[in-house]
This record gives sequence, C-alpha cells and structure tokens, in this order.
Amino acid sequence: MAKQTNISKKLDNIFLIVNTVLSIASMVLVLIMIGKLMAKDAPGTAKYLALTIMIHILFQVLIFIVQNNLRDRVRVSIVAGLYAVAMIVSFLANGSWVLFYVATFIVVFVMALNQFLLVSKEKTKKGVITNILFGIALIALDVAVIVTIDQANALNITIVAAVLLLFNSLKRLLFPSIRLEKIRLLLDILIKTHTFDVLICLLTFIIAFSFMFPMVEDNITNFWDAMWYCFAVVTTIGFGDFYATSLAGRILTVVLGIYGIVVVAILTSVIVNFYNEVSSKTKSRDIIE
Repeated sequence: MAKQTNISKKLDNIFLIVNTVLSIASMVLVLIMIGKLMAKDAPGTAKYLALTIMIHILFQVLIFIVQNNLRDRVRVSIVAGLYAVAMIVSFLANGSWVLFYVATFIVVFVMALNQFLLVSKEKTKKGVITNILFGIALIALDVAVIVTIDQANALNITIVAAVLLLFNSLKRLLFPSIRLEKIRLLLDILIKTHTFDVLICLLTFIIAFSFMFPMVEDNITNFWDAMWYCFAVVTTIGFGDFYATSLAGRILTVVLGIYGIVVVAILTSVIVNFYNEVSSKTKSRDIIE
C-alpha cells in the first residue's frame, strides 16, 4: 500500500513538472506570436500559432495518460484531434489570412466544444452554468469570426485566439502547481466558484460583441471603439460618447450589462470568502500556538 502511494506521488510530481514546462513553453510561444502579429509577419505568425496549438495537443495527451475514465479519454481524444486539424491548417497558412481565419475558427470551436463536454464532469449547478455560458461566449466569438471575415480584421481575430490560448496556458500553470498557502487558498476559492472561467467568459463576450457592434450601430465604427463601449457597459460607467440605438445593439448591451453585474457580484463574494478563510485559519493557528 505504501509502495503504491509513493508511486502515485511520483506520478503526480512528474505530471506537475511536465504540465509546468508545457504551460511556460505555451505562454512564451503565444507572446512571440503576438509580437509577430503586431509586426505583421504572416509566415512567423503561422509557425508560432501552429507550435502553440501543438503544445495544447500535448496537454491533451498528458491528460489522456493520467485519466482512467473512458469518457474523459474520449473527450481529450476528440479535442486533441480537432487541435491537430487546426495545427495543420496553421502550418499551411503561411501568408494566407483566410487560412488564419480557418485555424482561429477551429481553435475557438475546440475550446467551446471542450467547455460543453466538461459539463458532464461538473457536480454543481454553478459549474454547469459556467461551462455552458463560457461555451456560448466562445460560439459567439466564432460567429463573429465568420461574419467579419476580411483582411482588416484578420489581425484582431488572431490576437483574440492568442490571448485565449495565453489564458488557457496560465490557468494550467497556476491551478495544479502553486503550493503557497494563501495563494493556494485563493486559487481553491477561484476553482470552486469558477471565477477564472467566469472572467474569461466575460472577456470572450466583450471581444465577440466588439466585432458585432460596428455591424449594427452607426456611431460605433470600429473594433476598438466597440471595446471601449463594452468596457463602459460592463463597468456601468456609461461615458455617453458611444451608445446603442438599434434593436440588436440594445439586446447585446443588455446581455453584456447583466453579465457584468453578475461578475461584480461573484468577485465580491470571492473577496469576502478569501478574507473569511484566511481569518479563520489565522485564528486556528494562534489557538494552536
């Protein structure tokens, strides 16, 4: 029994080491890719996008190895297979912005599909709702990718995919690896309340809607003005320099505004829970000492 426990600990340590190395490698590749995008280096972008996707395929392989559940293995196999398609398209893209769009669409679609597939693993209603909402937000982003396909938006679309991959890598790096007590406690609360996913979901909605607003509103003419408007809506500041007048624009504004209020409420509860947990542990330690 003791020997099995030692083997299990060694496997956990190996998993953490490999996971950490892959996470850091992915984040470095994404940052380089963003630099290539800003320099409008299409061939370089294609290469680093493909390498980043390859890292995420290795993530799925790692999960496949440590999982004993057949359903989970099927899930990661599907995700890895679709990522492989996106990687091939990225390698073929070279200087073609159309293929960049296709690769980006596949990457975002795989992320959305994975969120929907993860619903079956959730044991709480909050977890189920969070995964579904995040999946819907990613689908909305994919719709934005389709309806705004032109070379002018290619840079923004690919940066969006890069940022999502960066968040995903950061999440994989932080959640399994950090062992500091207070940070671990905070991360446990973030995991249990699905706050990290909620925040990425909000960011995804903002980006997706930022592509949509210029299409339905006359006074919002570009992506960055739309981002500014979404920021004003989410924070409930309401500067008034941009506003929605069309039915579609008002519907998007209502959805974003309501979700922004929900996120603020969740963040408030996380802060309160973290403070209470830290205070409780500190008092317990003082009593023991």
